[in-house]
Amino acid sequence: MATLVDNTPLSDAALEALIQKYDEPQWLAQERRAALRSFEQTPFPTRRDEEWRYSQLDRFSLEGLSIVEGARDREVSERIRMRMTDSDAEGILVHKGGEVIHRDSKISEKGVIFTDLRSALREHEDLVREHLYSAVNAGQSKYTALNSAFWENGTFVYVPSGVEVALPLGAFTTADSGGLVNGRTLVVVGSNAKVTYLDEYTSEPIGERHFYNGATEIILEGGAKLRYVALQNWSRDVVHMNRIRAHLARDSRLESLSVSLGANTARAEVESRLEGPGADSEMLGLYFADKGQHFNQYTLQHHASHHARSDLLFKGALRDASTAVYSGVIRVDEGAQKTDAYQTNRNLLLDRDSEAVSIPQLEIGANDVRCSHGSTTGPVPEDQRFYLMSRGLPPELAEHVLVTGFLYEVMSRVTLPKVAQYVERVVQAKLGVPGVKEKL
Repeated sequence: MATLVDNTPLSDAALEALIQKYDEPQWLAQERRAALRSFEQTPFPTRRDEEWRYSQLDRFSLEGLSIVEGARDREVSERIRMRMTDSDAEGILVHKGGEVIHRDSKISEKGVIFTDLRSALREHEDLVREHLYSAVNAGQSKYTALNSAFWENGTFVYVPSGVEVALPLGAFTTADSGGLVNGRTLVVVGSNAKVTYLDEYTSEPIGERHFYNGATEIILEGGAKLRYVALQNWSRDVVHMNRIRAHLARDSRLESLSVSLGANTARAEVESRLEGPGADSEMLGLYFADKGQHFNQYTLQHHASHHARSDLLFKGALRDASTAVYSGVIRVDEGAQKTDAYQTNRNLLLDRDSEAVSIPQLEIGANDVRCSHGSTTGPVPEDQRFYLMSRGLPPELAEHVLVTGFLYEVMSRVTLPKVAQYVERVVQAKLGVPGVKEKL
């Protein structure tokens, strides 16, 4: 049985150097020190932990990794420039190696704040202090403790009550060296405000092992609406870990999409805590693994209030000896009556060497609820593949038709057409459809 060992080069001295480097306020320094203690005392996950039971744990090792100290160069790659042009975003940040290497924000009207987390800490400390660590904190896992202690920069989005931001805001995170980066995102949407935020992770091949350990906190106040996309398309040198946790107040709505396409190994932890009646969380997920990739998904739909709704649909395709694990929980607290919750995970295997494990779970503490869950995993029907090829389609196009048809159920619910088009192009490129890779 694979186990992880705790011999990371992370120390009190490294943390104090970080606090001094930025001359941080006392409250944050204390939070960081407590988080480091939690990191030291929390064991790495093992396969005895339900959330990690079928994971390939050795892929998530931190052994030998040092924290990346800045970008080797501050150039924005052509790959990201193309994505910036294609994103329709009204404000853009680009992070590399824990630094901000590009910012283009036209948003400042009506009190909207879109900036990097380090600047937000200097200029809007009260807002940051009020919400930082409220959704993702050191007490949740070994990796969230690591992030809570050593995050260096990230993105801060604040939309005041009643303000609607018409065009999306977006951040691109990239890397050009091996090592460990702890990135953090904090999104706060005031009551009856509305915004769309895109979080994209991408890189050219690095040539060294890079571990991105992310934490994304989303706070939705009463009646707030957020469309949130996390799109992971790293190079194959990267291990990607990201916990995305949203707190939804009364009558707020979250539409989230989590996409895993790149990296050698990726784990997305997507959680919604519905804290007020009328809260509504739609959680979509999509993944396509090939060439030995290992994708790992954990989801939590936590109903803490009565009369709230959540709907989850995660679908994935696998080939070339790749593996995927989905573990998801619908949790309904005592008193969360009239909960309406659904959870579905479906997997399509394109060859016999790939494997998908699906573990949907219910934890129901109320007696007047409507909850359902289900999962399926199966191979491509060979008669369908044969039919398409018998009509003249080459193998890669036949497989493209089958995969995009399978994923259509998710893609058709994505309300951002350019995001859906880009995801389809990446899927086509992975399937070897001619002329697509050059457009990415």
